[in-house]
Amino acid sequence: MSRHPLPGRTRQFALAAAAVLSVVPASSALSKTTSAKGAGNPNWDIVAFEVKSWGQARSSWTIGRDGTGNWAEPVETPSETGAPTHTAYHLIEAGSSGFARIAAILSNLPDPAPDSRDCEQFMPDMAYGTVRLTKGATTTEIAWNAGCMDERYRSFMATLQQADELMREWGKAGKIVRRE
Repeated sequence: MSRHPLPGRTRQFALAAAAVLSVVPASSALSKTTSAKGAGNPNWDIVAFEVKSWGQARSSWTIGRDGTGNWAEPVETPSETGAPTHTAYHLIEAGSSGFARIAAILSNLPDPAPDSRDCEQFMPDMAYGTVRLTKGATTTEIAWNAGCMDERYRSFMATLQQADELMREWGKAGKIVRRE
């Protein structure tokens, strides 16, 4: 009997997967999941979205089928040694009709989602992030990069921006439930 917590074949798979993932850049790994399979069928349980710039979180949100969730934003707190930042988490209570609005917006995502690495017109140093569509134990991740200026990609980004703006509106109106 093996003393290792994973049986032989499972352990071999886990080690092989770890080896592959350790040499694949994160952006490349995410781009392999950019098919929006299921994006046109908004039967999701949870939708999550994040915005980053230069590796730093700029905002994020999550909403469940019941319309509850949170919106997070960095908040600068002045101090003598600089301007440290903390994150404020706002409660969202949009109800199931609110979730339906977000799902309706995101159901317009193209399938497959466009890949920013295929752009002809690219502006570096723009915001980037991921939208995650979860149903049960399956999560579809769609990486995005606002630096792609191609028309097809701008249309894709407009859909994401519409959902993000609605969640931002609900988040700003929501009570701050915690700070980190």
